[in-house]
Amino acid sequence: MSWKNGAKKLAEHFQTGVSYMIPLVTAAGLLTSVAVIFGGQNAWNQTSNIWGNIRLLGQTGLGFIPVIIAAYVAFSIADRPGLAPAFILGLVASNMGTGFLGGMLVGVMVGYTVQLLKKIKVPSRLTAVKSLIIIPFLCTLIIGLVLIYVVGSPIKVMTVSLTAWLKGMSGTNAVLLAGILGAMMAFDMGGPINKIAYAFGMAAFTSGGYQASTAMLMAIGIPPLGMFVATLLGGKKLYSYSEIENGRSAAIMGFVGITEGAIPFAVADPIRVIPSIMVGTSVGCSLNALFGTSQKTALSTLMAIPFSSDWILYSVAILIGVLVVALMVNFLKLVTHHKPAVEEA
Repeated sequence: MSWKNGAKKLAEHFQTGVSYMIPLVTAAGLLTSVAVIFGGQNAWNQTSNIWGNIRLLGQTGLGFIPVIIAAYVAFSIADRPGLAPAFILGLVASNMGTGFLGGMLVGVMVGYTVQLLKKIKVPSRLTAVKSLIIIPFLCTLIIGLVLIYVVGSPIKVMTVSLTAWLKGMSGTNAVLLAGILGAMMAFDMGGPINKIAYAFGMAAFTSGGYQASTAMLMAIGIPPLGMFVATLLGGKKLYSYSEIENGRSAAIMGFVGITEGAIPFAVADPIRVIPSIMVGTSVGCSLNALFGTSQKTALSTLMAIPFSSDWILYSVAILIGVLVVALMVNFLKLVTHHKPAVEEA
């Protein structure tokens, strides 16, 4: 199999993962959105009322994104024997904070490991239990140890190093720092890079560093809003019907600050989508820092507009960031002759 054919097959496996993930993202994201719209910021901090409990339902669902991606990418590659180990290891990856990229990695590792294990010949009396017991056990053991000891350690080192680096930059150029925070927030949308930027921004917020926290919070909504605008501009030429529908859900999630709304697009087309949302988010955050605009709440993106020091410039920065995301991703799809996925009947 050529490299090109291999990449095409891998893209098809990711598309399968997306097809199973979209109902989860839509249901969980909209539950969270409804809770925040009607319950306000208190919905994030308490479960003593109905809106807090609805938010809990939504956030619980969004937490399963890496698990679902891992399981159904593995299923696409190796069929049913890949499901059990991928569910287990997808949850391990989620608990390690690897985000959706970790789920994609687990799905690929499990899927191809199961394919290799299928080729191992066993005595005829063990054939019946090979798929039910032997393959799930060995795959979970092998990939699980790799995940914990090989993948886990670099994540921990990266977390410490990047946090220290950001702290070292906090006294330097605010525009550059804002751009870096924006790109980090958009890169893995809930993964370790995103969490480092979020933790740094909230630490800055509690100590009065509102420029850094504003950049971090602004970055949350730009990726899903950018992908919504991209589907509007690209239409059926660049996006399938389900992607256009998912763009509408992403718009609602972007409005209330749920960055996971862009994850289905990033999983289906990571090469074009991830760089685009990173660049667009970075541009929007950098522009806002250049304008010198900040806000002193924990609200994100559009919801913070009324509380910003200059709501017009703050809105302009968001709009430009969203447009950069949309125009860049659509340009990349056009120049690489990307075709939307064929809809299932």
